[in-house]
Amino acid sequence: MRETGHWQGEIWNRRKDGKIYPELLTLNTICNEQGEPTRYLGVATDLSQFMKNEERLQHMAHYDSLTGLPNRLLLEARLQHTLERASREETRAAVLLIDLDCFKTINDSYGHAVGDALLVAVAHRLRTRLRQEDTLSRLAGDQFVLVLEALHEYLESEILAGSIQEAMEGPFVLQDGNKVYVRASVGISVYPQDGDTAQALLIGAETAVHRAKELGGKQFCYYTSALNVQARATLAMEEALRLALEREEFVLYYQPKVDLRSGRIAGAEALVRWLRPDYGLVPPLEFIPLAEKNGLIEVLGAWVIREACRQISAWREEGLAEIKVAVNVSARQFRGGALEAVVAKTLTHYAVTPSHLMLELTESMLMEEPEEAVARMTALKSLGVLLSLDDFGTGYSSLAYLSRFPIDQMKIDRSFVNDIITDPGSATIATSVIALAHKMRLGVVAEGVETEAQAGYLRQNGCDEIQGFLFSKPVPAEEFAALVRQGARLPGPEALRQSRTLLVVDDEPSILTVLQRVLAEEGYNLLTATSAREGLELLAKNPVQVILSDQRMPEMSGAEFLSRVKVLYPDTIRMAMTGYSDMATLVQAVNEGAIYKFLGKPWEAEQLRDQIREAFLYYEGIMVLRRDCACLKATP
Repeated sequence: MRETGHWQGEIWNRRKDGKIYPELLTLNTICNEQGEPTRYLGVATDLSQFMKNEERLQHMAHYDSLTGLPNRLLLEARLQHTLERASREETRAAVLLIDLDCFKTINDSYGHAVGDALLVAVAHRLRTRLRQEDTLSRLAGDQFVLVLEALHEYLESEILAGSIQEAMEGPFVLQDGNKVYVRASVGISVYPQDGDTAQALLIGAETAVHRAKELGGKQFCYYTSALNVQARATLAMEEALRLALEREEFVLYYQPKVDLRSGRIAGAEALVRWLRPDYGLVPPLEFIPLAEKNGLIEVLGAWVIREACRQISAWREEGLAEIKVAVNVSARQFRGGALEAVVAKTLTHYAVTPSHLMLELTESMLMEEPEEAVARMTALKSLGVLLSLDDFGTGYSSLAYLSRFPIDQMKIDRSFVNDIITDPGSATIATSVIALAHKMRLGVVAEGVETEAQAGYLRQNGCDEIQGFLFSKPVPAEEFAALVRQGARLPGPEALRQSRTLLVVDDEPSILTVLQRVLAEEGYNLLTATSAREGLELLAKNPVQVILSDQRMPEMSGAEFLSRVKVLYPDTIRMAMTGYSDMATLVQAVNEGAIYKFLGKPWEAEQLRDQIREAFLYYEGIMVLRRDCACLKATP
């Protein structure tokens, strides 16, 4: 004002009745003859109507006047935003173009007013099938577009397409009381397979909907032909799955759980299989996700519990001791509310001891609603059944909740077992789960055990039970019973030697031969390996106190190998041999505690023998000290 003598801007003002309204205020300075400001002149303009008109224009520009849905302009903007988000978060998105079948006939027969009313009713029905994050718009005429974001798999778009067609099933009642039926064809394009722009996906969906109409309408088609084939196969399997429940095509296979201390069968996990006529056994990964999506999983889950209890009872009648059987419970079944009643009724019907039925619950399932999960688990425990926490370590369990879950067992996921003898990370998680479970007085079972080395490592670290192809794949009930009758056992570990065990790792067989000759008179149980991987296998199968490794090896250096061993077998005494000038690496390994000592090549035979004797004495001294400390702690 001082510089120009003028100011103009929009402000909020208050009327005499107290209502707030927008106002355009213009101020001008009035000066005297000397140019000095003497007063100010203000002109106020009420902008209320102007802003309403502007909002109306904006709404008309972005929304369909008939249905109130976003129009093509707003659709393209929102779709582009969805694609940008999907790119950032590495998820999928889909465009569903919905074209009403025979709408033109209704419009011509009843008039445009009836046609418009029908479009409004269709829009209302479609809204009821949306997720909160989806966008529904009217493209033109009798075409609607649905944008789906944050999809993790394309099947989600297929399920919603089916839901849309289901929504169109009921009649639409016209103003004169007449009823009309409208069907819908749906074209689907998926990001990123079918395009990465809004325009490309809309064109793809339009092409797909034309194909759906050419096939007779009242169906959906994908823009990508491969997805169409897959979608039809999925629909066929879904129908076959519904019939399979009625025709009793499901069977249970039993995978033994083995006690690592005795090697004997301690129980089994019941795994459902679908024996589909003219097809054979359908893998669970093909039908379980489908059953979860279409709601059949609760019925299937209840059948599994009944069949497992029936089989426990049948084995008892055949003279076998009651066998502990675990069954998997799906998230939907757990939250459904009928699980407790199904379990109670089944246990009573087959007179099964409750503690011989174990329910396996996944970590992710329980953490969705932990408070409710605790209540449901407590109710199940009151029936006397056992509860197992499956896939522990793969989710985000809170230790605070873990202590409240009334579980009896923790299960180590196969993803940690696969590389347990070579990957320190997997080994650390597995051994931590074992230690945590035992502190909480829970049992531990590891799944997916396929090698003796994996079983040996788990045995050394106190795991209670294992299951996996090392002992047996899942087998029919009669084959499982035969294993029990035969007293089948997992080969146990050789009696732990009281003698000293030395592992020598060197990629040159000639060096190993020389070392065997040099150490022949020492009385060691001498194990040799020509690679770091072979060394890790031997460590998993045998109790080793001292390790001597060459530094220069092709697949893994001695320092790296011994660093892994430090994590996997921290009690071992680790030494390295080298004839090269890579002392910096070895010194660093010594400083980090991975290596106890390093020896030079070539070596003096007597000096080598002395160094190894010293290493065993050092190991034994540590063990004695640890035992004495344990005794002191135990003394009251």
